[in-house]
Amino acid sequence: MKFFKWVLWLIVIFFIGGLFYWALFVPKEEVSERIYKTIKEQERRADLFFKKVSFEEVSEGIKYWQLEAQTAMVNKSTQLATLQTVKGTFFKKGKPVLKFHCPAAMWDMRKKEIYLDQPLGYDALFERKISSLLTSIKTQPYSIFNLPQIYQKGAGFWFQAKNLSWKLSDQKLLCTGGILLNKGEVTGYAQELEGDVALERILLRGSPKIVISNPTSFPITLEADAIEVLSRDNLIHALGQPRARWQTAEISTLILTYKQNEKTIELEKNVVIKYNDIRAQGDNAYYSVDTQEVKLSGNAFAKQGENKLTGNQVLVSLKDQKISLLGKGQVTIEE
Repeated sequence: MKFFKWVLWLIVIFFIGGLFYWALFVPKEEVSERIYKTIKEQERRADLFFKKVSFEEVSEGIKYWQLEAQTAMVNKSTQLATLQTVKGTFFKKGKPVLKFHCPAAMWDMRKKEIYLDQPLGYDALFERKISSLLTSIKTQPYSIFNLPQIYQKGAGFWFQAKNLSWKLSDQKLLCTGGILLNKGEVTGYAQELEGDVALERILLRGSPKIVISNPTSFPITLEADAIEVLSRDNLIHALGQPRARWQTAEISTLILTYKQNEKTIELEKNVVIKYNDIRAQGDNAYYSVDTQEVKLSGNAFAKQGENKLTGNQVLVSLKDQKISLLGKGQVTIEE
């Protein structure tokens, strides 16, 4: 009896291990590959064939998207529609916010999901300018998303993606593969991008990284488990084990926010700085991108060599590699 229990446990362990291996290492079918594979199947099995047709998703009186295609095929049994030479629009609260065109698309009517191959998308208010932009766009190995540096109504965003998908259940766009995001002095890198159709809230996952360029100094790199970009608020949140790097300096904390309007990084809870012979910590901190100075507050402490500073506020100058005390505190200097 014990032998059979032992064998059963081994089977369960191998089964669970196999699932993890499949999820992590077995290559998944790419969006574009799936679209063109379905198009070939539709050519043999499609029930309906259309020329210059329009489809749209309407649920409970709310219109979510509209697709216009030069040709389309529909299979009633699989509930799949494949489209070629496509133009489309995504809507938010009944208003068009994102327009795009792509060579091919697929609509899963049962799951209420759509898949786009190599879409070029842009702000609906940016449509007049996009035609001049198209002449300068070159094919890139990444999916590139461009956001305005500082949000202004109608300032416009645009992207050139390798793939894009959307589903009604969460009303989110999803792009997978190499991601490059530009927002003024901010450049983001990730393996996955998720966002609303207006690209006002974007989440970067898969080894995400933000690089903040500075014309007068070295760039700052932000890393975390996930990075949230709030385009409308000009804020960037590093979520899960956030840290900032500048040259050999590393700053770790629990909450990290880059305020693009103010060019400052706000660090909250258990801030620790390690930089050559400098060690500093505090409850909170403000990091000025322009001056490369970090102001620690709340149980602030800094040590450089044998010299120690303790007080309500301590300043660490990364550029000058110096520590100083702000206000009242205690200073210990060793010769």
